[in-house]
Amino acid sequence: MRSLTGNILRTFSTQVPSLIISIISGIFLTRLLGAEGKGVYAIFYANIEIMVMIFVMGCDLGIVYYGSNKKISIGKLQGIAAYILLISIPFVALIIIFLETDFLFPDNYNSLFFKLFLLGMFILRLVNSLIGAFLKTAKSFKYINRISLINSIFNVSTYSLLFYLNSKGIIDVDIQFIFTTSISILLINTLMWLFSFKKSEIIFLPAFKLSFKKDIKPFFGYIFPVFISLVINFLNYRFDIWLVSYYNGYIQLGIYVLAVNFAQFILLYSRIIGSVMMPYLSEDNDEQRRKYFTTYSRINFTSVVLIVIFLAIIGEWLLGFLYGKEFASSAGPFNILLIGMVFTAMSQLFSIMLFSKGKNNVALVANSVGLIATILFDVLLIPKYGIIGAAAATSISYFLLFLVLLYYLLQKEKLKFSEIFIVKKSDFIQIFQKD
Repeated sequence: MRSLTGNILRTFSTQVPSLIISIISGIFLTRLLGAEGKGVYAIFYANIEIMVMIFVMGCDLGIVYYGSNKKISIGKLQGIAAYILLISIPFVALIIIFLETDFLFPDNYNSLFFKLFLLGMFILRLVNSLIGAFLKTAKSFKYINRISLINSIFNVSTYSLLFYLNSKGIIDVDIQFIFTTSISILLINTLMWLFSFKKSEIIFLPAFKLSFKKDIKPFFGYIFPVFISLVINFLNYRFDIWLVSYYNGYIQLGIYVLAVNFAQFILLYSRIIGSVMMPYLSEDNDEQRRKYFTTYSRINFTSVVLIVIFLAIIGEWLLGFLYGKEFASSAGPFNILLIGMVFTAMSQLFSIMLFSKGKNNVALVANSVGLIATILFDVLLIPKYGIIGAAAATSISYFLLFLVLLYYLLQKEKLKFSEIFIVKKSDFIQIFQKD
């Protein structure tokens, strides 16, 4: 427990400052973009995320899972990652550059510049995702945390400088300028990932000779339901973006996306815990797995509820103060989304627990329920109620997804409700004790 706690605390010590810096950076970026630019920016980044997710295919989680339990060697996992890169990059380049891909681009944003931006971001994000997976497998969280902090500082320095220069009329910052800046920052970030991989204790010796029965079949058998689950979960998070854009336009989309992004900062807390826990939970020790999960599930729930209550009180004032009057109407959907954040924060940890046990189909079913609810309620509510309807639909879908996962843990894993939710004084003592 002490090793896990140490890595979580060290991760928090860098991720929390990174979060604060990212919020500040986001303020400058949002003010540079304006509401309409924020909407266009959101569509591009949603498309980048889903492309990376499709072509990574859940391999990052597969690398952490098999790298942690050592059922497949690191060399063979590196070989699988190399094949993913060699196959996916030329394929995506062909689609973006040479084929008709208007469905990937907002109106009037499909020139060669935006196509190259999309391709470049895809390649860099794909490489970063795979390198990060190997560092997590080796529990090299110090490198991951360091990169996160440095990247946040670089972002805020860059965007604050651009904001100042633009406000003084020294330069004219348009969306192409911002996209060029974004991909330049990501390139520097990728170089840091590569340097950290080289400095880590991981030996880079990819094995390209793979056994179908011992390597390929179990690996892709594990990641396939993970991959489908992640894509469905992503669509559950992002379907409303496309629908709001269609019915309400880019300005309303920008206002809504700000509310979504600001609310999702809450999830960083759960993501840190889940990300660090994954290699520990994937080790073959059911008793230890249950102990780790229940302890941090209780702490996570209590912490998230307190954060949500605090933001519900100050959120409306904070949004107006940080982002200006143009985004004042973000407060309505933000307050509704806060309810959903409690459920999805818990669902993230529930899913990590299931992935660590190879129960990927359960997460797949839960995410499918969430996606069906998202589509149904988005179609019913967005045309009539706009971004308020989108926020309500999202919170409902998060709640239903949460219920499916909770039901499985209570009924099949025989966990008790109090084990998952009711924090104990001993939790904060136990996590600092020796294993």
